[in-house]
Amino acid sequence: MIELNAQSIYYNTGQPILKNISFVVEKGEIAALTGASGIGKSTILKMIAGIHRGYEGSVELPKNSRIAFISQKNCLLPWKTVFENIILLKKVEDGRVDKTKASELMKSLGLSGYEKQYPLYLSGGQYQRAALGQAFFYEPDIILMDEPFSALDVSTKQEIQEVFLKLQRQHSITTLFVTHNTEEAEYMGSRIINLENTRSTRREYR
Repeated sequence: MIELNAQSIYYNTGQPILKNISFVVEKGEIAALTGASGIGKSTILKMIAGIHRGYEGSVELPKNSRIAFISQKNCLLPWKTVFENIILLKKVEDGRVDKTKASELMKSLGLSGYEKQYPLYLSGGQYQRAALGQAFFYEPDIILMDEPFSALDVSTKQEIQEVFLKLQRQHSITTLFVTHNTEEAEYMGSRIINLENTRSTRREYR
């Protein structure tokens, strides 16, 4: 579960960019965070991940939560192979990994045969499949995604969305994702959290 209560969210200038934002994402739920460009959607993800500290309020997560963060690019280390990238977070955290399990995940992602390939040589769809693999192999409690499919063409986007939804339902991981695409929010999210252009209110849909 994610519970956010922020009276004020601001950058280094101290000028608030958002006020009175409050929402809960239940365990296992997929929630879409929407709103105008520049309103602060990505900043909220960074707050939850513990990267952005400029706010007054609270972010409540289950104790010792593992968080995986997926963006539209730069999720993978370019000097490591696809297989090395997929096991990276788990290996750093736990010190050892089940390589057979990693190979099975790669197969389910349609990445068999790309184990020794480097990210530079992947297509956009393959790159995002590998990024999903890294996140899910980590076995996180929470997944945060920042416009993860926006750079993909329509058919590839649909394929990757289906891959994600299948894995998310299988593992029931609490997910919050940012999107500016209303159709994507409605298709993928069980709930939509909409940050209004006033930057001071929010609206939730079920």
